[in-house]
Amino acid sequence: MGDGDIHIRRATEDDAAALQQLIAAHRHADEEDEKVDRYRERLGSLVTNPAHHIVVAEAGGRLLGYAAAQDYGPAPHRDWSIARMHDLWVSPDARGKGAGTALFEAVREWAEQHTRIRVLEWQSLDVAADFYRRLGLAGEHLGDGDPRKRFELEVHLPSRD
Repeated sequence: MGDGDIHIRRATEDDAAALQQLIAAHRHADEEDEKVDRYRERLGSLVTNPAHHIVVAEAGGRLLGYAAAQDYGPAPHRDWSIARMHDLWVSPDARGKGAGTALFEAVREWAEQHTRIRVLEWQSLDVAADFYRRLGLAGEHLGDGDPRKRFELEVHLPSRD
């Protein structure tokens, strides 16, 4: 693997602290999202929570971004669960080079390997719509009154029954 190759791995508490600094340094480049901000503030404790799957992308020893998903577990009336991707963020200076795609694929692979997860869902701002379209995913716009357009996406994973 060369220095420029993107490597995906599970996030650590040290990564969480470094990511918070990286995100803060680039805050001006991204639209604010209160729910995502609250999630990011808790990254340090969430990286060790078994219900959360948090991965980082790095190249040449430098963090490029992260993705975070949560397995909500099965509901009482079914034996399968829904996972939600809470955040997928790549540093603005590293965008367009494959890190976001690699992070998304790592989350999808994690969900597919968990036999109970059949649906992976998330919301996104319109600024990311083209990214998801390039992955072959299209979402539904939400009529939630948010002035920033949002859309809901979900991937139905193969059943393992």
